[in-house]
Amino acid sequence: MFWRYRGDPSMWAWILHRITGIGIFIFLLVHVVDTSLILWSKELYDAMVKLYHHPVFKLGEILLFGAVLFHGLNGIRVMILDFAPQTTVYQRQMLAGVAVAFFLIFIPSAIVMFGQMLQGSGKHLGFDFGPQNWRIWLPALLAAVSILAVYAPILNAPRVQVSFKPEGGLELYGWLFIRISGILLIFLAVGHLVIMHLIDGGVNRVNSDFVAQRFANPLWRTYDFLLLALAVGHGTWGMRTVLLDYFQRPIPRLFVLWVLYVVAGTVTILGALTLFVFQP
Repeated sequence: MFWRYRGDPSMWAWILHRITGIGIFIFLLVHVVDTSLILWSKELYDAMVKLYHHPVFKLGEILLFGAVLFHGLNGIRVMILDFAPQTTVYQRQMLAGVAVAFFLIFIPSAIVMFGQMLQGSGKHLGFDFGPQNWRIWLPALLAAVSILAVYAPILNAPRVQVSFKPEGGLELYGWLFIRISGILLIFLAVGHLVIMHLIDGGVNRVNSDFVAQRFANPLWRTYDFLLLALAVGHGTWGMRTVLLDYFQRPIPRLFVLWVLYVVAGTVTILGALTLFVFQP
């Protein structure tokens, strides 16, 4: 029955938004923990980083970039619908725009990252994977045209999507925080992914010396701390929303929420210590 579902595309976007959000949050927690290994031993950190150079993890890196990109683009759509309710009649057009923008950015980026994966494995490349090569943009353009062709019959059929906004209290502050932090994270998180995963060879160049050189600059420490605080806060509130939907009984709900808060708080403290205690 799940695969035969005939719901509106916005329903699938809602599901995918949650799945990508959960995946990103789990990766964030693991990434902060493995980065903190540099506090104990450079050798231990370098051994961990070598795992990310494996092709399996490189493919996961590409999927992570796609998850962050979709989550951010769809988040922009959700925020527009929330703060400008009159635009809800155009939510289908905006969803098509999200899909087109996603493929235009993701496909060329994925090709570049795949080329870096091959370079890291020492394989000979008979194709230029640089972003200046027009051929890596061709699949993205074909995907965009295909999406527009599929969506064309329904783009002129407005359909209202109800926007929900809490009346006040903690829920309202959380609602505002997750949207404001989401706007900031679009620049911080995507910027981090571009710097660390796309340019200058991506993660192939990352080791303890690279981290030490990066942390020698106070501006990078500040940038990473803002990214850490906003990303963990954004992810924690998002996970709280998901857990509240699926845990209805008071005791199990209280338990899973406290586990979430303790884990998120511990990881945040560990990440902050790594940023401000580690001395290159």
